[in-house]
Amino acid sequence: MRKVDRPEMAKILLSMPDLRRRALAEIRQQAGCHNVQDIAINRVTDERAENNWSLCVLSAGAADANTAARAALHVQSVLRRDYDLMPDRPHGTEEE
Repeated sequence: MRKVDRPEMAKILLSMPDLRRRALAEIRQQAGCHNVQDIAINRVTDERAENNWSLCVLSAGAADANTAARAALHVQSVLRRDYDLMPDRPHGTEEE
């Protein structure tokens, strides 16, 4: 029997390039999206946000743009369960 109030497992922290590579590979696995050319990973800085990143398709290549956008939303929801974006710099440090 599954316990209802189980704590969430810690997410794996990935660098921006690693998350981008992983997300693009996943999008290209989706039907009609094998030739999506480019995506962007956007850092979400709102402390109240549930996730610290989002993604969007920059270039669908020969893929239908709407199909690529739907695939990106699906992949984003799946990858957000397991991955967070690494912080840019250690907490508490300020830019000069």
